[in-house]
Amino acid sequence: MTIPVKILMIDDHPITLDGYKNILISLKDLNSNYLIDTASDCEEAYWKIHKSLEDNNHYNIIFLDISIPPSEGLKIFSGADLGLKIRVISPSSKIIILTVYNENYRIYNILKNISPEGLLIKSDVSPHELYRAFREVLLGKLFYSNTVKILIRKQFANNIVLDVIDRNILFELSKGVMTKDLTQFIPLSLAAIEKRKRHMKKILEVDGGDMLLIDKAKKLGFI
Repeated sequence: MTIPVKILMIDDHPITLDGYKNILISLKDLNSNYLIDTASDCEEAYWKIHKSLEDNNHYNIIFLDISIPPSEGLKIFSGADLGLKIRVISPSSKIIILTVYNENYRIYNILKNISPEGLLIKSDVSPHELYRAFREVLLGKLFYSNTVKILIRKQFANNIVLDVIDRNILFELSKGVMTKDLTQFIPLSLAAIEKRKRHMKKILEVDGGDMLLIDKAKKLGFI
């Protein structure tokens, strides 16, 4: 008898969830057996994962969207927060993140902080690629969609290292936030932020204002 693969799909759009389920079911081979649960927000997903652990029947694969409704009570404010929680409470579950976000900064943070087995940008993904990602991850491999692969290649192509705070500064500046307002988003003093900006301009060889810094950072794949 085939041991079923237990799957949790988390997305706040019912049509998307139905689409994912139909893809797995329609493309699976005859020897496969999938048990598919769904959740539409952080709270529902957390408690389904919690119950699976209580029943000693953890999810093998968890499909996770980053933009899902939060749980204020559980202090899980996004799919990214939920991904971090899953890593702690259900470390044997493999995570495949699907997201519409394609900014380099967001992709980098997902890879660094959650380290998912799969990371797919929704605009990259066809039904067959989604199923391929699922099968690869199930076999213990990593799977990234094309946009993610391009970012990783850019990162390896240069030897410049910027930490999470540097990247956050660049990301907020790229959205039009003024330097004087960055303290609302960055846990540093204005003087410390200015110092980091000067350092980034030096190592990125930028001689000019913030727009030149942002343009260079984009070319190098940091934002």
